[in-house]
Amino acid sequence: MGRTGKLLLPVFLLAAVFSACGGGGGGGTDTNVPQRTLSWDPPTQYTDNTNIANPLQELGEYWVYVKTDNTSFTPADDYVVVSAVDPATNLLVESFDLRNAYLPLSLKTGTTYYVSMRAVSTSGVASDFSDPSPPFTF
Repeated sequence: MGRTGKLLLPVFLLAAVFSACGGGGGGGTDTNVPQRTLSWDPPTQYTDNTNIANPLQELGEYWVYVKTDNTSFTPADDYVVVSAVDPATNLLVESFDLRNAYLPLSLKTGTTYYVSMRAVSTSGVASDFSDPSPPFTF
């Protein structure tokens, strides 16, 4: 059972690792745009500094927000949902190909974007926003 208190420091090292190599597609991926892989370290603590006892059961998903400026992200901004646990491997997810957000968020080639993330517990409590990523384009 998940905690009900304030969840997770945004401890993702949004060291946004963007690469421009080709790669396999997935549902919702536009393979005509280059791969842009966002990588992070899953959070390990709640904001009260207690450890997340069982991340595989307590982390539900990540909300990946994408917008054209790096001013404060808000819950009203567009985002895509990424499961926190890969059902095929039962491991925590630590990366996301932003091509998977290209079509659902109506992103455009040549436009500069920024990304921020929130971790969400299985009980629906969301973390604060991570710091925005470096800018990127498709």
